[in-house]
Amino acid sequence: MPTLTVNHTAPHSIVSTIDHDLHRKRRGALNHFFSVGSIRRLEPIMKTCFSKLLQRLEQAGEEQTPVQIHTFFKACASDIITMYAFGECMDFMDQDDLGNKYFGATDWFFRLTHVFALAPGLVHHAQNVPKWLLRYLAPFLMPLRDRQEYWIEKVRRIRHSSNPEAAKGTIFEGILNSSLPTSEKSDLRLASEAQLIVFAGEGTTGMSSVHFTSSYTGKQERNTMALAILTTSSSLTYSELASAGVEPTSVAVTQLDNLPFLSAIIQEAIRLHPGVMARQVRISPDTAIVYVDSQSGKQYLVPPGTVTSMSSLDTHLHPVFGDDSHQFRPQRWIDDPTLNRYFTGFSRGSRNCIGMTLARREMAMAIAVIFSRYDVYTGQKGPTLEVYETDRTRDIDPNSDYIIPFPAKGSKGLQIRVRT
Repeated sequence: MPTLTVNHTAPHSIVSTIDHDLHRKRRGALNHFFSVGSIRRLEPIMKTCFSKLLQRLEQAGEEQTPVQIHTFFKACASDIITMYAFGECMDFMDQDDLGNKYFGATDWFFRLTHVFALAPGLVHHAQNVPKWLLRYLAPFLMPLRDRQEYWIEKVRRIRHSSNPEAAKGTIFEGILNSSLPTSEKSDLRLASEAQLIVFAGEGTTGMSSVHFTSSYTGKQERNTMALAILTTSSSLTYSELASAGVEPTSVAVTQLDNLPFLSAIIQEAIRLHPGVMARQVRISPDTAIVYVDSQSGKQYLVPPGTVTSMSSLDTHLHPVFGDDSHQFRPQRWIDDPTLNRYFTGFSRGSRNCIGMTLARREMAMAIAVIFSRYDVYTGQKGPTLEVYETDRTRDIDPNSDYIIPFPAKGSKGLQIRVRT
């Protein structure tokens, strides 16, 4: 059973490490890379990427063509995490299709994760099948194979570089300079770690960002009370950003650190659309777990070695969040701070998401840049955003669990009409 807990998209990464002691050592080599201080140095990269995002939105407004905003978020998030991790990126924000072929390949790979879980040996064959055969059998996966080879080649270049500073400022610096044994610094393992971080950084952050955008700009909430809540929420967002002196072209992370409603927006977006939807598996190997039902008082004893798991989405839609737990209402986090104890959007404990600080900073920057520039369209003139041919149930809410949440089959995702 424990073999089913492994994330087969990156078999040699920290997420796939079952042994507690080995996981702690592997994670320790990466902690500095995701510290608050390190992420603050990322601000110039984020500013560059979000400046390109604004330019692409302006272009869409001039051409009067609806855009699939999730592709903007994913391309932006990918360029940020890749530049941060490797010192260079694929420049998806400069490409006409925003890297759509690559993201289509990663989506297909995620769809195979259930097969890999039931037949773990297949992941090795899928990742190592000759390119000529992959091109024949599954040409749609070729962009992902090319990216994987890039990661491995990047590792080799850094390892064999005559420049002792080659690894500095990359994700590999902490691993290569750590006390981990040589076996933990192989090309394959470092590339697997890189793959995990890029997958997590580009997909989960990008898709969680969709929820707050759709909630503010859309008409999918037809209930009068829900519409009133969203209108109030958007007004509070604009007021808070304005009071902090936020300008779309010069947003600073320090301006966003202590804005309570902005933090609540991010928390609410991740609650309703967590980056990872798969059940989070835990095993207590030696100690029994005692669970007491708070309503009935009945006590349950979970024996040592029992595999337990739960999806964060199930937890986040529990009535403890209120009768309106399916609605986007950021104010709930301000009204009742104790709700944070039930939040598992980044997992909890020693296995929580190592990049959660980066994810929150990216989402805060995205909200600030977009909603300090654009208003919600209600018929007025000026820069506005409006949802176009988007249905929440089909295009926004999680429909399938492939580790990350997927919308319904055939969905085009969140489409936005931009007016300048």
